[in-house]
Amino acid sequence: MANRSYNQAQYTAERAPVSLYGTIAIGAAGAVGTVKGYGISSVVKETTAGQYTIVLEDKFQRCLSVSAQVIHDSISGAVAIQVLEIPANVHAAVVAGTGFKIQCIDKEGAAVNPEENAQLSIQVVVTNSSVDLGKGV
Repeated sequence: MANRSYNQAQYTAERAPVSLYGTIAIGAAGAVGTVKGYGISSVVKETTAGQYTIVLEDKFQRCLSVSAQVIHDSISGAVAIQVLEIPANVHAAVVAGTGFKIQCIDKEGAAVNPEENAQLSIQVVVTNSSVDLGKGV
């Protein structure tokens, strides 16, 4: 543990934001290994190279953002990770508790598996409030 105190207050215009973090160990051919992190129920490797379906443990009111990165000891061929859904489907998946897809892509824009022994680090920010202030995402 850190040797200092941290405050849990977060100032935001969004009501009841919830940040979920997870790590996904990657095996041979992009296979899913150990999934760690509170709030992520499952991660499934799809047949397309570098494509994964993420399912959250709980249902939420709205998805605010999804971000992910590859962690590896050498330069990864997967230079970007994209949410591979139309925005309405990501929001619907968060509300219904179903999955949404992410796609790892290389510098040419092609689907690519992360390297074996890499780790995907993911953050999903959702809101647990049904109050719409009219300017949120």
